[in-house]
Amino acid sequence: MNEAEPRTLRARAVRLAIALAVMPLFGGWIASAQDPDIQDLTNLSVEDLAQVRLSTASRHLTDPRKAPAPVTTIGADEIRKHGWLTLAELLRSVPGFYTASDRTYTYLGVRGFLQSGDYNARILLLIDGHRLNDNIYDSALIGTEFPLDISQIDHVEIMRGPGSSLFGTDAELAVVNVFSKRPDTKNTVQLASEARSETGRVFEAGLSFRFGDLDGLASGSIFRSNGATKLYFPEFDSPVSNNGIAQNIDGDRYDHAFGMFRRGQLRVEGLFGIRHKIVPTASYGTIFNDPANFDVDRRGYVDAKYSHQFAKDTDFDLRFYYDAYRYMGSFPYQTENGGRTVQINDAASDGIGFESVLSKRLGRNRVVAGASGEYNLRLQQRNYYVGQQPFLDDHRTMNTLAGFGETELNPYRWLSLNLGGRVDWYSIYGTALSPRVALMVLPTAHTSVKYIFGHAFRAPDPYDEFYVDQLDITATNTQLKPESVNSHTILVEHTVNSSLRFTASAFQNDLNRIIEEQQDVVTGQTHFANLKGDQGRGLEFELNAKSRSGWSARPSYVFTRAISQDTRQSTLNSPAQIAKLNGIAPLGQYSSLGLELLYAGSQNNFANQRISSSFLTNATVSTPILRRGWEFSASCYNLFDRRWATPTGPEVSQPATVQDGRGFRFRISYRRSVEKQWR
Repeated sequence: MNEAEPRTLRARAVRLAIALAVMPLFGGWIASAQDPDIQDLTNLSVEDLAQVRLSTASRHLTDPRKAPAPVTTIGADEIRKHGWLTLAELLRSVPGFYTASDRTYTYLGVRGFLQSGDYNARILLLIDGHRLNDNIYDSALIGTEFPLDISQIDHVEIMRGPGSSLFGTDAELAVVNVFSKRPDTKNTVQLASEARSETGRVFEAGLSFRFGDLDGLASGSIFRSNGATKLYFPEFDSPVSNNGIAQNIDGDRYDHAFGMFRRGQLRVEGLFGIRHKIVPTASYGTIFNDPANFDVDRRGYVDAKYSHQFAKDTDFDLRFYYDAYRYMGSFPYQTENGGRTVQINDAASDGIGFESVLSKRLGRNRVVAGASGEYNLRLQQRNYYVGQQPFLDDHRTMNTLAGFGETELNPYRWLSLNLGGRVDWYSIYGTALSPRVALMVLPTAHTSVKYIFGHAFRAPDPYDEFYVDQLDITATNTQLKPESVNSHTILVEHTVNSSLRFTASAFQNDLNRIIEEQQDVVTGQTHFANLKGDQGRGLEFELNAKSRSGWSARPSYVFTRAISQDTRQSTLNSPAQIAKLNGIAPLGQYSSLGLELLYAGSQNNFANQRISSSFLTNATVSTPILRRGWEFSASCYNLFDRRWATPTGPEVSQPATVQDGRGFRFRISYRRSVEKQWR
């Protein structure tokens, strides 16, 4: 580090301190009132939050005390006050969740399980109930690659535990359902601009409209960042590889577009996102410090949903959709004669599908039944060197059908029994059965005790099955079988009073026939295979405290012991302890402080090397939407500039990927009603 860099850091810290100090003054001289049209879960008491009905755990709105799974709900106001930049940062605040990044993609760990390089295929990600995992890699994209602006999120429901009984494949460890914001009651426009560290800049524009019985919204954004100017990798410290310094090789950018309209019981929405990331880690043995090392992800869909209430106790939902995903990866390699060649990996999928759900209440009981189907028009993967014919060119289609049902029985006011199951049929893999049983005892109006058993699965995706291993690119890996998980959870939830709620759980997850990348001991090449499995047990505790004056705190602690059934040793990328605190404190009448403390214990990487624990502090000062429509916020991430790293997979040379140091964000948004002009 040269002498100027400490001075630069100190200057940045001084500017941030000044911004944090004067932020409350903005709200003081611009008299304010928060817009009543925006849903504000943060202002609800703990007791009121306990009554907010959930839909993800049961495919219908249900009393949280009877939800057959532990569920955390995070609203737009909490997102804004914590200054989270990505969905990954939001999920990292949930009990038992942790993240890792290889500076290309962000990976999510749940209760001790995180498999490097599986692109979050054990997590089911939804937007407004629409499946976002693609059909090539089953990837749940949660970093800057997530295609919806976080400012367009109304709330997120995070269900921990198996969800295949209602949602099918990938819902092994958790289901994350992101609900987009609804149109305002008035015609409005909104503009926002952000400045971030590493010359990051964001511009967002949104429009909400209402004409008679038709309403809707549209939004778009662009993000550009040069990334870290210099990243040092000791594994490449030699003159031929720029002395281990990746210089200006960390750029990141995305473009998002989202729109929806509603008329009566019909809702149509569409989404498109493209993310381009330059890779600084020289993964897969590529040339170090080469800007031709990058990944591009494109994701989009159109979803039409019709909802109808046939009677007071009968609801019906029907949706049709079109899905598309595109990937391109560029990998520069050095040839045997000292030259350079670039390998291109690309993939494409297109699919159409439907889903129908019928929910009927029978007295105090409820029955849910549904069916879904999908036809993949195209599943394509190609590998080729620029200027040459593809050495892998796989084209195929696949059909899926599923039927599912759930019964909620309430024989007594203090007892509820939930029985559910789903059968999935794949034209390639055959059938999979996913049952779930939950028993809820409600001894008082403020307490629930639950036992939950669930079985979930993940079918091999085309990348596992037909990318085929590098041992023989002419054969199909027909030996792969779906992996599965059996989960047992005992959950106690108790609302002490209107300001305090306590949750405790004990869980056991048994992963069987896990699909994992293996290396051939003779050739050194890799392929996918089913291993014996992993087993995880643990305890989870969470407090949710709120006061009428605006103070809130959400501390949690999770202890996990996850072991491999093959080696009987701790699984990889599995911290034994995770502790966190999310708090919000009012700073006068017109601003608030969001504080986040995150601790993750040490963990082993793929080479069984121990990676140190991490402790991060993030802080955000923000105002509500003020009377003239302005809103301001300033954030500092990794406030104390702690050095930390997360484990990586065998695709990179580094045992752990160093993460960002102290970072900043300043955001200004403006919201204006155009009701009079449009009439």
